[in-house]
Amino acid sequence: MDTNVIEHQKRDQENENTDFGKVENNKHPSAEGVQHTLKNKLKEDLQMMWHKVRLLQMCEREKVPKLKTNSKLIKLQEEINRVIEELLEEDEMNITDINNLIYATATIMTQTQTLIEPSKRSQNRRVVKFSKIRMQKQISSWRKKLSIMAETGTGSDNGKLSRKKRKILKNIE
Repeated sequence: MDTNVIEHQKRDQENENTDFGKVENNKHPSAEGVQHTLKNKLKEDLQMMWHKVRLLQMCEREKVPKLKTNSKLIKLQEEINRVIEELLEEDEMNITDINNLIYATATIMTQTQTLIEPSKRSQNRRVVKFSKIRMQKQISSWRKKLSIMAETGTGSDNGKLSRKKRKILKNIE
């Protein structure tokens, strides 16, 4: 095994054996406590993903999709940047470790972005297939033509109505 991988595994075991990241459960957690818990969870997730990424070769990694920027993503990015700064201050890393950390961060951001619920605007919008819309327009057109044809039989013929009737009959033939 690579000495670098063994060294990282030892470091991970040391991090798991410490009480770092444990937060007391309060009945009414403050905003700082919630943010501290989120930061610890992000740090733990990042370290676990970083460990998984270190064991992969570059060609084995999945391609990370491009994310659309929104306010929640920006807040998450700022929080993760703070966590990365802490990790960089704790350890001396080479360029490969930094690259693995960046990839681990990108995968965590894509995972959390997919967990964030879509906006209310996209939930309210109905998704209707084009073929269904086309059929609905065709049906409304037929109803309109049928009402014109039905109106001409009632005896209230005027010039405009008779022109529409002739046009409809011409299209049918």
